[in-house]
Amino acid sequence: MFGRAVSRNQGPLAAAGRAYSRSRSQMLPSTQLSEYAQRQLGPDVIDFAAGQGATNWRARSSGRYRPGLPLLPLHLIAAGATDRFTGPKADPFILQYGPEQGYTSFRQCLADFLTHSTQHPVDPEELIITAGVSHGLDMACRHLARPGDVVLVEAPTYFLAGSILRQAGLKLVPVLTGEDGIDVDALDAFLQQPDAPRPKLLYTIPIHNNPAGTTIPLHKRQQLIRLAHRYGFTVIADEVYQLLSFPDAPSPPPPMKEVERQLIQRSRLSGPILNNARRISETAAAEQDGATSGSNSSNGGSSERHDDSNNMILNDGGSSQQQPPEGRISCSASGSGIRSSVVSLGSFSKIMAPGLRLGWMEASPPLLQALRADGVLGSGGSIAPLASGIAHSCLQMGLLQQQLQEVVRPRLQQNCTALCKTLQRELPQCRFHQPQGGYFVWLELPKQVCSGELLKLATQRHKVGFVPGRACHGAPHMARFSFSFYEAHELQEGVQRFAAALREYLDGARPT
Repeated sequence: MFGRAVSRNQGPLAAAGRAYSRSRSQMLPSTQLSEYAQRQLGPDVIDFAAGQGATNWRARSSGRYRPGLPLLPLHLIAAGATDRFTGPKADPFILQYGPEQGYTSFRQCLADFLTHSTQHPVDPEELIITAGVSHGLDMACRHLARPGDVVLVEAPTYFLAGSILRQAGLKLVPVLTGEDGIDVDALDAFLQQPDAPRPKLLYTIPIHNNPAGTTIPLHKRQQLIRLAHRYGFTVIADEVYQLLSFPDAPSPPPPMKEVERQLIQRSRLSGPILNNARRISETAAAEQDGATSGSNSSNGGSSERHDDSNNMILNDGGSSQQQPPEGRISCSASGSGIRSSVVSLGSFSKIMAPGLRLGWMEASPPLLQALRADGVLGSGGSIAPLASGIAHSCLQMGLLQQQLQEVVRPRLQQNCTALCKTLQRELPQCRFHQPQGGYFVWLELPKQVCSGELLKLATQRHKVGFVPGRACHGAPHMARFSFSFYEAHELQEGVQRFAAALREYLDGARPT
């Protein structure tokens, strides 16, 4: 077993719950004013842009704090640290440089947890520990693509992902989305165009999307993976919200890597196998052997060329019907000879605490070979061994599982319900998709509204904030609302403030 059961009436989680029950009636405002916090949130402003969990440690006028039932569980971190660093588990070698992929028993425990949580098998040998999804995305961009390559990106998407992709030298091409995620038919039609760029990566948030709150259904996931195999690009699936479906929500589709594994096992994938994975795995092997990489001779006679007019890599003639190279790369899930085209990113940031700076990537051995060749890992060893040890103990003790089941998912569902009901009541002229998990609601305002202008008006006159649509590569009349930080009554108050700002805007008021 990867985690032993903890009684509801025992342990640090129960103690926090009892303290929370005693103190809820005080209704002090949610704040985040600390030198440790990246985003400072005072008591006067309700900022729906805060896409993070709340500590629920509320300041009293005396300067002391009262405990809440937190999405950021300091008490669990303390319990995990005590278990890992004292008593029989204490091992001074956890302070040493660690193996690049992360230490074995933690990866095994993490794989067991993910297998149990998703009801789909995860192989510990296909996991590599990261400093979170942002770090994993950066690694994927630098090792699975080259500067000048094209990455397909959902529009809208996570508003901070673009800087990571651009800093890797990639060219972003937006992909249309709808009420159930990425528009795979439109993507297929785009890729069939003779002059369409040949992407190396596609970045997607397939479940409880940030910002749209949508989830890609199973049949569209299958279509997308077929396109990846047909056109030779790798799907980077940011599945940070995979474990945050609400308690009353239907079971989500399988994770993207599991969908691919099932397709491979059932021989449902066809089309040319392009040479991206072969190139990167051979390059990684050469780097590990200390060899100097050549010009690109390992590509087995690639027909790719550089088009100087747009600095994108295209296939000669734009044809997608390139023949597969000799010697296909095996997919470990089936040994069928078809390479994997999916990399999954996960994180403890949303399910435990972003301050741990701890996450994982799940990928096939050829792709992991390239990722393990990362210079930072080679020099510094595994990412965050101390944080890994704390998370390891929290999993073994069952604390994280209990936190998810009894605190995180119910709290997010309660907050989402409160937000959506208030939006329906206060903003009947607006539309939105009610999510089944995650952190966000994507609000469609009247088309004449510029949400960037409205944000300035709302913060100046009504002390309420949000993320405007353009920031998420969305339409200018869209806005992202997070329900993760504030309590239900604060979310309701925030919507009322926003509704007042919108009425003023529609009546002609503009920010100064």
